[in-house]
Amino acid sequence: MRLVSSGFAVALALGVLASCTPQETLQIERVSNRIEHPLPAKMRDKMRKMNLAMSSPIMIRLFKKEEVMEVWKANAQDRYQLVATYPICAWSGMLGPKKKEGDRQAPEGFYTITRGQMNPNSSYYLSFDIGYPNKFDRAYGRTGRNLMVHGACSSAGCYSMSDAAVLQIYAFAREAFEGGQKSFQVQAYPFRMTAENMAKYRSSEHFEFWKNIKTGYDYFEITHRPPEVDICNKKYVFNQVGAACSNSTPPALASAYASYSKSYEAAFAAAVVKYSQSAWKDTPEFERKAEERLARRMGKAKKIPNDADYVVVDPNAKLTPTSDTVTSYSAAYAKVEARKNGTERQVEWISVAEVEARKKAADAKRKEDEKLAKRLAKAKIPVPQANPLKPVVVANDVQSVDQGEVDTKPFWQIWKNDEPKAEPVQTVTADDQALPVEAAKPARKQVDAAAAKPVEAAEQPVVVAPAAQTRTTDNTPKEKPFWKVW
Repeated sequence: MRLVSSGFAVALALGVLASCTPQETLQIERVSNRIEHPLPAKMRDKMRKMNLAMSSPIMIRLFKKEEVMEVWKANAQDRYQLVATYPICAWSGMLGPKKKEGDRQAPEGFYTITRGQMNPNSSYYLSFDIGYPNKFDRAYGRTGRNLMVHGACSSAGCYSMSDAAVLQIYAFAREAFEGGQKSFQVQAYPFRMTAENMAKYRSSEHFEFWKNIKTGYDYFEITHRPPEVDICNKKYVFNQVGAACSNSTPPALASAYASYSKSYEAAFAAAVVKYSQSAWKDTPEFERKAEERLARRMGKAKKIPNDADYVVVDPNAKLTPTSDTVTSYSAAYAKVEARKNGTERQVEWISVAEVEARKKAADAKRKEDEKLAKRLAKAKIPVPQANPLKPVVVANDVQSVDQGEVDTKPFWQIWKNDEPKAEPVQTVTADDQALPVEAAKPARKQVDAAAAKPVEAAEQPVVVAPAAQTRTTDNTPKEKPFWKVW
């Protein structure tokens, strides 16, 4: 389907939503560039070991009953090899082909996918139109449109995959188209067309149709090449030489097919004895899905190989193998509303190989740190500690109270009291009858100044400092003891 304009893209999106019931739209995560997102390293390594080129042609097979999609790629001999298997997340309806629009049936048959049918702007993450109705469907007047293989894990007539799976499927198709493939074939089957399954489901109304498409299934099983498909008399015909109704098949292929059919007929006859006509009854969709949910709760879910080896790295969510785990309709509705409002949460996609590499790197670093800690413990290197002794505080020399100056004493006088108790000082007046008056105690500074300055006779009153002689009240000199002469 070609997206010619933005308006047509919007119309296409609305058509897809109408066909696949927007009420069932589930969580759709986003990759920075999902259109060009490469295949994971694990898948590229697998293809390298199988000698398969990234750009080689592809083919896809779908099986409803087994809920499996297979991706096959051509090798250098143009033989197709199975490279990837993905679980079909959801398919609607019952076994059998789609006949009219609205019947919720997923198509069965052979369909061709061109580059124009790829839809990078799908409302269901990524998708491609399966091409229904094809020439066979139109021969029966069947109707329907926008039947897709897409992501979002929700289906109403489509084959729905997980976002992680469709991301890889889209990458397979992109690489094949870039490598020169013009179109690839999709083969949609109700189940694997084995003799036992055919015998088991032989009572179905669709049995003749299934026998018809089984021929194409058998040709691929024999040759591992997609069969050339055409329509003759409202039936599929395969690998016809010339006209579609020529009934001419290459002799080598006809011989191989005859041998294959002989073995099949014997196995089918044995299976018919094993299964009666009423051994199988088709199950309506709601019953089938209820049984599947019950089986999952009881731990009996189908173990289908899954090559969608991606995980979602999101600190606010539980890690899951795919991006489309939604537990309720309310969660799905909230996701759709977030997309409309532009508030959806960004999610980083990384391959499982990258996750493992990160784990190994973290483990290696942890082990290295543990080894270093052990080596340090064995070395017994002393750990520096604070000095437990307090530092000795050296007091400054005594400073003068008045001047704040440092008193420079000889070391032998450091214990000597600077201010010995002074004796009373008396004043002498001219009046002999006056009582003696004791002068105020001079300050240290004044005493020193008085001692340094000679006393003048004219000064009155005369202050006599303590000296070798002092006067008493009767004006008689008093001698000092000999030990005070200094």
